[in-house]
Amino acid sequence: MALSQRIIIVDDERAVRSGLSNLLHSDGYPTRLYESGEALLSDDDALSEAGMLIIDVGLKGMSGFELFVLLKQQTALPPVIFISADPEETTLWYAIALGAVTFLRKPIDVDTLLTLIRCELSRGEAR
Repeated sequence: MALSQRIIIVDDERAVRSGLSNLLHSDGYPTRLYESGEALLSDDDALSEAGMLIIDVGLKGMSGFELFVLLKQQTALPPVIFISADPEETTLWYAIALGAVTFLRKPIDVDTLLTLIRCELSRGEAR
């Protein structure tokens, strides 16, 4: 299955969703935005053309980790980057143990994020 370049952003902070979306659009990536895991799960077509997901760990309602586990059970999941303001080192290791590409702390270094996205999406296209 060839992945599209669409990036799904799940974050309960409107400013973060908007800022990430603007950044990614300026780099040529279409996005879909969701304020919660529940909102993403209620959209049957959400993952149909997803090339990558960026998920906040500390969502209202179900956590980003809970969302990830549910999605992984339902479908072949594109690469996932977790983001969070949580300073705990264990959060990073848990995200990696679940199978995420990486974990980035807020505020996010945009150069690092874009480099990771380009690398992962080009790797997906090569498959």
